[in-house]
Amino acid sequence: MKKVIGIDLGGTSIYGGLIDQNGRILKKASRETEGQEGRETVIANIVEVIKELMKGETVQAIGLGSPGFIDVHEGKVLSIGGNINGWAYTDIRGELSKEIKDIPIFVENDANVAIICEEWLGAAKGLETSIMITLGTGVGGGIYSKQSGLWYGKNYKGAEIGHTILYPNGRKCSCGQRGCVEQYISGSAVENMYYELTGRNLKGKFIFENAGKDEVCNKIVKEFVENLGIFLISLKNIFDPEGIIIGGGVINSKEYWWDEVIKYYNKNCNSPEGTKILPAKFLNDAGMIGAAKVALDNI
Repeated sequence: MKKVIGIDLGGTSIYGGLIDQNGRILKKASRETEGQEGRETVIANIVEVIKELMKGETVQAIGLGSPGFIDVHEGKVLSIGGNINGWAYTDIRGELSKEIKDIPIFVENDANVAIICEEWLGAAKGLETSIMITLGTGVGGGIYSKQSGLWYGKNYKGAEIGHTILYPNGRKCSCGQRGCVEQYISGSAVENMYYELTGRNLKGKFIFENAGKDEVCNKIVKEFVENLGIFLISLKNIFDPEGIIIGGGVINSKEYWWDEVIKYYNKNCNSPEGTKILPAKFLNDAGMIGAAKVALDNI
C-alpha cells in the first residue's frame, strides 16, 4: 500500500499526516508555523513535522499545500506569500530537499489542496464544478471542474478570490491592495475588528461564541455574516458553480453563523437556485489529505 505525507501549511499552524492511497490518515503531527519569524523558521518547523511522520515508515512522496502564489512545476512561491513573513519567492521544494533527501516533494496552493480533498472524498465529490473558500488566517480559494481540473490562470495567480475587492479603498491587505475580502471574513479579520473596537485581543472562536451575549461580538458577527453573504452572491453570479464549499478553521464555528449566511444569500441573490452552499466535510484535515492526493497523483 502506498503511503505519502500531506502537509497543510497555514499562517498559524502546520498540520501533517501520513496518509494512504485511500485517503485514510494513519498518523498526525503538527507545529505552530511561527510565520512572523520568517522563512527559515517556517521551513525548519515543516521539516520537524515531516521527520516526525517519517519515523519507522516508508514514504513514497510528500505533498505540501502553501499559502501564496505557487508555481506548482517548480515548487516555488511567486510574488505573494500569504500571511508568512518573507515567504514570497521561497523555493519550498529546494529548501525541504536539503533536509528530506531521496523523496519526491510536490507543492501546491493551500486552497487548491483543500478543494482537491473535497472533490476526491468530501463535499464536492460528484459535482461537475465547484469553488472552495478557505476561511482561516487569510481567505484562500480554489476553482475546479471535472472537465478542465484546477484553474491556475496564466501565471499561477488565478483563483485568489480572497484578494478580490469587497470594499474599494477599504482595509489595507498584506498583498498591497485595499479592501480585499480577506480583510473582512478571515479569522484574523474578525480578531482585528474586535481589537479595534475594544483594544483587547480575543480569539475568533470566542468572538463567535459570545455573539449572543456581547454587543461588540454581536456587531462583528453580523458584519461577518453580511460580508460572507455578499461574497457568496458575487461568486455565484461570476462562476455559476454547482457547489461552493466553505472550509478552513472558521468553519469550526459555523453553528454561530452558518444559517444566517445562507438566509442572507437566499434573500439577496438574484438567482440563488442551482448552486449548493456546503460546509467542507474534512474541515482542518482537508489540506493535508489534498496535499497527499497531489503526491499520490504525481508519484
